[in-house]
Amino acid sequence: MQQKDYNRWLVVTGALICQFVIGALYTWSVFRNPIQQATGWSATDVSLAFTINLASIPFWMIFAGRLLPKMGPTKLAIVGSSVLAVGLLISSQTQNIGSLWALYLGYGVLAGAGIGIVYGIPIATCLKWFPDKRGFITGLAVMGFGIGSVAFAPVASFLVGELGPFKTFFYQAIYSIVGVGLGAQLMRVAPDGYKPKGWTPPAPKPGQQAVPAVRPDFTAGQMLQTPQYWMILVLYAFANVAGLMIIAHASPIGQQLAEMTAVQAAGAVGILNIFNSLGRLFWGTVSDKLGRMNTVAVMYIISAAVMFSMGSISSMVPYVIAVSLIAFCFGGAMGTFPSLTADFFGAKNLSVNYGLIFIAYSLGAIIGPIMATTVLARTGGSYNAAFVISGTLCAIGVVMAFITKPPKAPKAPKTA
Repeated sequence: MQQKDYNRWLVVTGALICQFVIGALYTWSVFRNPIQQATGWSATDVSLAFTINLASIPFWMIFAGRLLPKMGPTKLAIVGSSVLAVGLLISSQTQNIGSLWALYLGYGVLAGAGIGIVYGIPIATCLKWFPDKRGFITGLAVMGFGIGSVAFAPVASFLVGELGPFKTFFYQAIYSIVGVGLGAQLMRVAPDGYKPKGWTPPAPKPGQQAVPAVRPDFTAGQMLQTPQYWMILVLYAFANVAGLMIIAHASPIGQQLAEMTAVQAAGAVGILNIFNSLGRLFWGTVSDKLGRMNTVAVMYIISAAVMFSMGSISSMVPYVIAVSLIAFCFGGAMGTFPSLTADFFGAKNLSVNYGLIFIAYSLGAIIGPIMATTVLARTGGSYNAAFVISGTLCAIGVVMAFITKPPKAPKAPKTA
């Protein structure tokens, strides 16, 4: 339902609540070892549940994007939280069922589906209410997801210690459906062509790309036919490969390079997660002033420089600074690419179009950690080649950011 006089900041509040709640699912590292200890299953077998979860999210985002115009954000978010809750309830019975497939179905398939359905709704909804602050508002919305993960980690650790991992899944299911349900009540659809009172889209400066607010709207099919889609997909994948490789291996890398203890390395991971969250808002806001692709280029320059220097790090403080910078820029990509997608392909079909761009996240989630593990095995225990590969991808990304320009308006369909 469209409401012209609705307070758009209430939509943001609802978006933050929804993202905060589903962000709790990314405390997986708290659950992995206790699940192994309770079941005797290998780390590889248990970790596959999280890989399935990550890989499935973009495809459910695309599915939800097609339903969003028909169902609206409130109903669809509640559907997504219900799927997520069912997945967590099945996960809570994994030990009783005695099968890994319960964990794969519950945490992997259904929880991944629930997150995928919910995740894109606040982004697409908020962007249409804030044509004047696209970068800031998407950065703020996705920051909620990162903060939710950071905030829930100590809670999950306490509950897992007291109740075990499977019973914690049960309470997480209740938290998910209640929390998202509350946030969803605040979200509304912006009126078509909405502009905030007193705001006029600024005129483009000579030589500058077209103003985002006046970009034409591409359907998913039209977007897929442009070279810009494939450039952005690859560009985004590079950020995810580098960022998710570090996030997945931050603790063992710290123990190897900086000779940190497991406790110190865990502390570094906590700091990394905070910078991941802050980077989403910071770089999203910067992109409103500096321009999307210019901001992307700066983030990739920083990431490339840090990656190329990682092999020379030998103490704790430089290591924490390095991985925090990588996480800060990775978070920035998560906060910048939704508004970049709207700038290039319009806001009308963003819920589907960004889902297609977000496939890059699945690629990064699979390629980054596997690349690091493979390099580690083939080089006798050194991550250096993985750093060089990631740094090279980021360096290529800088060039791609400078040469990728907005597409021409799609051709109008022929009429008989």
